[in-house]
Amino acid sequence: MRVLASFPLLEDAAALEWLYTAIDVLLLFGLIGVYLARAEKLGFLGLASFAVAVAALSFIGGPEADPFGFSTYEQGAQTLAIALVGLSIAWIRAGERPFGPPACWFASVICVSVLSLIPGASSFGLIGAGVLFAAGFVLAGIDLLRRA
Repeated sequence: MRVLASFPLLEDAAALEWLYTAIDVLLLFGLIGVYLARAEKLGFLGLASFAVAVAALSFIGGPEADPFGFSTYEQGAQTLAIALVGLSIAWIRAGERPFGPPACWFASVICVSVLSLIPGASSFGLIGAGVLFAAGFVLAGIDLLRRA
């Protein structure tokens, strides 16, 4: 669903809010599953990154209001990306497999960063980052299913 949400396909605001709500709930469950499957090996960096990612997801969810004078969605999304980079570093340092999920999460940050520097390419950076972010969760979910 997150991959599809990366592209502007839905125009109905209510449908988009429901889609994003479902995505946020599933991302939370996925993040919990991914972390718990490796908690013993990810160490303090993994735990800290997991905690920050869960907090960031709480900022992403909800209406797009700016009650604090800044976009809680934007700040939450950036914080989530940073937390997943931390989780990716802990994952790779622990020698966990597969390498696909952390590679995708790390690449999503690089994609949006690099393409934001190119005039007119920032929207492609957001789309690419969204697809890579989602692909990381899909690959992590496939791994969790194989473990079960």
